Amino acid sequence: MKLYPSIEEVFDQPKDFYKTIFFPLLTIDLESMNKGKGKVHFLTVFGNGNPELEYKNDLFTFNSIRFDWTGDKYVFNGDLSTIESFNQLEKWYLEAEKEYQEHKLDYLTKKTYYEVKNSYLNQQNERRENISFDYYHYVQGVINYWITRDKYFETGRFIQGGAYTDDENDEVRKVYDKLSTTGMTSRSNELVGKVTGYNYSGFGEDEIILYIDRKKEQVFQKFNWS
Repeated sequence: MKLYPSIEEVFDQPKDFYKTIFFPLLTIDLESMNKGKGKVHFLTVFGNGNPELEYKNDLFTFNSIRFDWTGDKYVFNGDLSTIESFNQLEKWYLEAEKEYQEHKLDYLTKKTYYEVKNSYLNQQNERRENISFDYYHYVQGVINYWITRDKYFETGRFIQGGAYTDDENDEVRKVYDKLSTTGMTSRSNELVGKVTGYNYSGFGEDEIILYIDRKKEQVFQKFNWS
């Protein structure tokens, strides 16, 4: 398995805006699970979780998403335009990217409770929240994702990024909650396993459950929140 694969490792010819919505978490080699050859990928999907939105089809709903599957990579043919603030995400993402690159060393340095209050990140979060909660929530979540990822790459320890920026719990997190012990099947909902999304990203789901539908050559995820 591999934590934090790149968007290119997950998707076959990914569109540029995918990086603003799809946040790769974990790649599983199916052969290691006795499920045949190939790979599947757990993703946090920004913008799900609202049952009141009018989703276009069952490829993307408030609690699920479905991808065509090449055996190693995903192809997404659904419609993401129902996501609230969809038209703002690219601008917000680019702002987060610029800010993170300029302050990366600071953001990856662990801070005490008192240092957090006066930190540049906290000042920016307060500014964004005063403008719009969605704006604050998105940028904070993206930066948290990068911090958690980059500290894992640096240290080999999987610790939520808030431990460095917000003096939060610094326990080593579980890479996955549960993986299936059943080999390859012909079921339309062959379980691969479950992960906790917020271990990887500040806006991640409580539970992400991944399934394979081999007949349709698709992989789908279901999402749960507390």
